[in-house]
Amino acid sequence: MERHKDLARVLALDLHPRSFGYVVVEGPTRLLDWGVCSHRQKGVVSDALVRKTLRLLIDLWRPAALVLKNPPRVMQKPNHRRKGILERIETEARKHRIPVRILEDNPVGSRGERLTKYEIARRVAERFPVLRRALPPKRQIWESEHYRMSIFDAAALLFSQR
Repeated sequence: MERHKDLARVLALDLHPRSFGYVVVEGPTRLLDWGVCSHRQKGVVSDALVRKTLRLLIDLWRPAALVLKNPPRVMQKPNHRRKGILERIETEARKHRIPVRILEDNPVGSRGERLTKYEIARRVAERFPVLRRALPPKRQIWESEHYRMSIFDAAALLFSQR
């Protein structure tokens, strides 16, 4: 029982307008769950995402903390939709007494070099071999980003802070 005392369960989210990628990690090496949740119906999308999907994840995994990514400074223009979903997520986490941390995304390599999203995802897949099957192929500049890439973005957010 002593070794489980310091393990903390963390839920990391990578938000998009109608979906989010998530990773549930316990301690530095144990990946419990991952996936992409989306809601494509008309109406108030952020409410449905938070009420249905995020609440289910919180009830299922009971995380000790919830981690979100703060957009880069260049992208921070007034975005009321993103601000609204962040408020709803924080409200839902507060209901369950879960602290929320909004972190800066700083994907830097060991020698200070900037890494591409694919390189970051590949390093996450090396850390968690079970994710190798979910690793999308490297995209070309004319291709849109694969929806599973948000799983790796959420996981990379946790590792950039350790």
